[in-house]
Amino acid sequence: MSAWLFIYMLVVYSILRAGFYLVNRDFYSDVTFYEIAHALVSGIRFDIAALLMLNLPLLVLFNLPIKFEKVKYSNHFFFIIFCLLNLLGIGLNIADYAYYPTIQRRLLFEPYTEIPDLIRMVPGLFKHYTLLILAFVASVVSFVWISLKFSRRIRKRLSPDFSYFKSSIGLVLAILLTIIGIRGGLQLKPLRQTNAFFSDNRPLGYLVLNSTYTVIRCYFQYTFPEYNFYSQEETSSIIKELVKSDDEEMIDNQYPFLRIKKPVQPMQKKNVVVFIMESWSAEYIGSITGWESDTPFFDSLAKKSILYTNFLACGQRSIEAVPSILASLPAVFPSSIIGSRAEINKIRGLGSILNEHGYTTSFHHGAARGSMGFDAFVPSAGFLNYYGKEEFAGYADSLYDGTWGIFDEPFFIDAANKMNSFNQPFCSVIFSLSSHDPFRIPHNRIKQFSKFKGETDFQIAMRYSDFSLSKFFEYAKKQNWFNNTIFVITADHTIYTARNDVYSSFHIPLLIFDPSNPQNKIDPKVGTHVDILPTILDLLNVPTIHASMGKSLLDETKAGFGATTFYPNFLFFNDISLYVDDFEKKREYFPSFRATSAKDNSLQKHLKESDEMQRKLKAYVQSASRAVNQDFIYKQVK
Repeated sequence: MSAWLFIYMLVVYSILRAGFYLVNRDFYSDVTFYEIAHALVSGIRFDIAALLMLNLPLLVLFNLPIKFEKVKYSNHFFFIIFCLLNLLGIGLNIADYAYYPTIQRRLLFEPYTEIPDLIRMVPGLFKHYTLLILAFVASVVSFVWISLKFSRRIRKRLSPDFSYFKSSIGLVLAILLTIIGIRGGLQLKPLRQTNAFFSDNRPLGYLVLNSTYTVIRCYFQYTFPEYNFYSQEETSSIIKELVKSDDEEMIDNQYPFLRIKKPVQPMQKKNVVVFIMESWSAEYIGSITGWESDTPFFDSLAKKSILYTNFLACGQRSIEAVPSILASLPAVFPSSIIGSRAEINKIRGLGSILNEHGYTTSFHHGAARGSMGFDAFVPSAGFLNYYGKEEFAGYADSLYDGTWGIFDEPFFIDAANKMNSFNQPFCSVIFSLSSHDPFRIPHNRIKQFSKFKGETDFQIAMRYSDFSLSKFFEYAKKQNWFNNTIFVITADHTIYTARNDVYSSFHIPLLIFDPSNPQNKIDPKVGTHVDILPTILDLLNVPTIHASMGKSLLDETKAGFGATTFYPNFLFFNDISLYVDDFEKKREYFPSFRATSAKDNSLQKHLKESDEMQRKLKAYVQSASRAVNQDFIYKQVK
């Protein structure tokens, strides 16, 4: 019987989604019929998950191996609980008919945090949303009446025979199917809100979702702390000082990073290829350190590029690096934005900006889909084509590292082949994986690297990744798009063996190579992942609105800075020094960010410098956390 009621509820949720579309159809005026159909069908997966989460207590209780027919009023009890639970879900979805046009997203945490405000709004709701409230009342009456009729008909047709064995098997089966349904299938990562955003058109993603799912899922997702050190006006002023370039204009104090960029020069529609090299720590790169190098090809490329020698990762995990690089969202939070409540906020990723200028956007990662949740997040940053292990052409066991995915060399070449099929201009991000623990390299390359016997497994794997880069460039040079492409090479984070002090814990490479304009430039300016997006906008002279939480490294009028967290402390780098603060008791100042042992702490000797860096750090963390928590990162501006 529970299966029939479940199918019945799926029909109800499809009707609710259709109603959401009709009420908010102005948001879909430029969307094709195919995309609408795709959204309606894709939504079934979220409806299944939502209904299973909402009705979980009832499902378990109803399928217990107990002969409820002998329990007086049991049918009435089950029916009342069924109606109460599902009317709650229906109410949330109908409420979003009116709520969505205001906030342009589905309900999330509001039912948990804003109940008193909602109660105070009741009189106004009756006045302004009379038709919607009448529709809800009609829905309640219709739902109860139809459900009663439907459940009675099913009960009459089902066999009254009872078996403890069959009921026990049914319970186990129901639990297994419920687990699979809630997690959205058997893929690596459970279903999340970001899986709904199959297009750069965000309203389509909200059409796929349902409000029951977003509200329940939000309860189990973490949020970030907020800070209130200064007034909004003061923090906005400090943020403007930190990130605004001369060709930019800040738009709204409530959105502290939102600004419009108006370059003087016309836009250059060059292709962009960004390499994110797994665990590439700067201390192993000779062109940065001057020491013996594990990256000979990178070093040779650096002689024709802009090389930033004091570039820092925003965090210490890949899951923190991707939002920072693709959407300029810093890692000043306890956990990554991926998987948090803020994951479906309105953001302004590099892909979204370039899509508006006719770019083809893609993200390539040799691991299986679902790895670290990248396939769900990158579409929200505007990278609409995702290529993982499953999309790799010519897969063979010899090309699989046995743990993560496809070895770098064949995967890089495959990515270049895919670029050959793209309409230009394109922007592609390639994330390597061979320099990840357990540091395996393909059998056919082991002999080639066997001469480096004194090196660690990581160093050998890093040499292999560097070799794979050389093979990519060797292939790319022969393609018609090569000379019209800007290449950016960075890393996601350092490797644990490099984390000897604060600086080495974040020190990674950043190289920018333009074959049509080779340079041999060493730039010691401090920068972090969040600076990559605005730097690319500067390289291309893109006129746009963006909300980057960093600044362009090409802007000579701005000093370098970097802010991140090194739990439980917050760090603020400038081009010379480092400031450390836990926002409670601990404060440290190091005149050189390269010397960060306890004996180098000179806080008392440099109170003026420390206070200024504290001011900037607090304003940055306060503004970033508020923007992320309250969905004040980006808004459409006419």
